Amino acid sequence: MHERGEVPLFRLEAEGGGPRGTLDAWQRRDMLVALLHPGCDVCQALHRILQERAPGLRTGEAEVMAVVPQGAAGVQVPPGALVDVEGRVSRSLAEAFGGEGRLGIASRFGGLYAAVDIHSGPTQRVLDEALEWLDLAQRQCGECQAPLAWD
Repeated sequence: MHERGEVPLFRLEAEGGGPRGTLDAWQRRDMLVALLHPGCDVCQALHRILQERAPGLRTGEAEVMAVVPQGAAGVQVPPGALVDVEGRVSRSLAEAFGGEGRLGIASRFGGLYAAVDIHSGPTQRVLDEALEWLDLAQRQCGECQAPLAWD
């Protein structure tokens, strides 16, 4: 896990869709931002699960997005992924997350709660850890991290 910072603000073209990014979610929704390795089976498996869960997560006030740097010719981009042709966004995310192949969890104000290594274990376990961080983010004020309820 990487030390806390802020998720970079960006907007990129989605594979098979319009532009999306953290700029669209900022101050509106908490964020799960995956920085995927191009052509990596492990990263693509996590992306598929995130895409399946995205509608339910949006209902729970979280936005899901995956960024893929431009890969070698012939490397397929997963459907729904945001393609970083120039590599600028991928480099910024890698710096914020402590490397590539990571899933960042951020508050609606861009505060990074955690960056989980996608390759650190089975895909479901990685997702479960990220969802625990998301739960924490949603139980705290995004600006000052004070608990929202003192149950």
